Amino acid sequence: MKMEDRIYKALVENKLISEGDTVIVGASGGPDSQFMIHILNKFRKDLGFDMVLAHLNHLHREESDKDEDLVRKTAEELGLEFFSRSRSMDDLAKELKISPEDAGRRLRYEFFNDLAKKYPLSKIAVAHNKDDQAETVLMRIVRGTGLDGLRAMDYKTGNIIRPILGIKKSQILEYLDENNIPYAIDHTNFENDYTRNKVRLDIIPILEEINPNVIDSVFKLSELARDDLEILDTIVDDKFKEMARVSQGEIAFDKEKFDKTDPSLLRRILRKAVENLKGQIKDLSKENLDDFLKIRDLDTGKVLIKDDLSLRKSYDSYILEEITNEEKNQSEKNLGDQETIFYNGFYIKTSIINSDKYEKDKNLGYFDYDLLDFPLKVRTRRPGDRFVPLGHKSEKKLKDFLSDQKIDRKRRDELPLILSKDKIIWLAPLRMSDEFKVTGATKKILKIEVYDEN
Repeated sequence: MKMEDRIYKALVENKLISEGDTVIVGASGGPDSQFMIHILNKFRKDLGFDMVLAHLNHLHREESDKDEDLVRKTAEELGLEFFSRSRSMDDLAKELKISPEDAGRRLRYEFFNDLAKKYPLSKIAVAHNKDDQAETVLMRIVRGTGLDGLRAMDYKTGNIIRPILGIKKSQILEYLDENNIPYAIDHTNFENDYTRNKVRLDIIPILEEINPNVIDSVFKLSELARDDLEILDTIVDDKFKEMARVSQGEIAFDKEKFDKTDPSLLRRILRKAVENLKGQIKDLSKENLDDFLKIRDLDTGKVLIKDDLSLRKSYDSYILEEITNEEKNQSEKNLGDQETIFYNGFYIKTSIINSDKYEKDKNLGYFDYDLLDFPLKVRTRRPGDRFVPLGHKSEKKLKDFLSDQKIDRKRRDELPLILSKDKIIWLAPLRMSDEFKVTGATKKILKIEVYDEN
């Protein structure tokens, strides 16, 4: 099959471009993007789409301005609109303490997405090829990956399309030479400063000694992984709908169904839940998921935390929540008499109990319900705070009490105070107030559970 026919087939079968679309081509001036520009230009009339070229000057190499000029000239020759932006990838890398590669990628996609807002129907075309796909798979294997990692890049991800993903680099260069299409050479691609370059220049040549078609073989592996994942995703979706209830900011799993599900499937279900909450699953490892699954062996009310995610065990469900920065840094929060809140790294849960359910635990506090005013307040310490520690008859400065208890200075500012009106009822989880303790005359008890997220 001819080169153009193969790419046309990929465009149609993967539904990459629809009639009326504006395709924003990420145009670096390199061989891959120059190839993609000329190939897509051949299909503009047949498929009924518009195309514009977008070039980000990374200010990284001496030839950067020449690359920009090449793309501009290409746009003029083909009668295409041209957009450019200049941003230093090196400066951003230093600012965010990330690799120059990552910085360049972020700047490019920020630029492309800004342009996409100008058009009602837009796609962003990037020039990843078959070699890029194989390199990505190999890098992930070396670093450690599962089926999702082996899938690597798809022809389409959201509004991003990869029309030439199935074309080898050698075929691209051959096509450019045969059709006298100019392109720029990025000499940093031949340096071993970046991990991808090491895979490209050192590892793949060694593998080709064993199997000359290793690029095709690894690419095929990614396709097989994609096919298997599509089957698995269908199973996970059905199971997720069966056991999960999605609401604003949280996902509750039916406890009985969750406990009966195989751990390997539960990991998939949790991944889907996290993606549902956050929109992505970056930095969520198998170890993180295994840690979450330990919740099944813990007591009711226990909580497991992973960064800005928490999984809480309730009586009849497991509740996955995203902890927002606002919640993490809340200066003061209300607390009802039957409620669970997250405050400053602590989960705080209230419930009303009968005296025959009274139990002792350093994370549990019991208070005379009728002496309290609701909602209670939760905050950290402030200058001048005082309370009557349990067992004492008079007030003591909170500062002095913490000092007597030899509490680390940093931790003193993190511990939650629970107050009724303006009176501290509990320096949680260290000491309750004597003023609100349960006595023989108590008719109704408020139980408060406080658990550190760590």
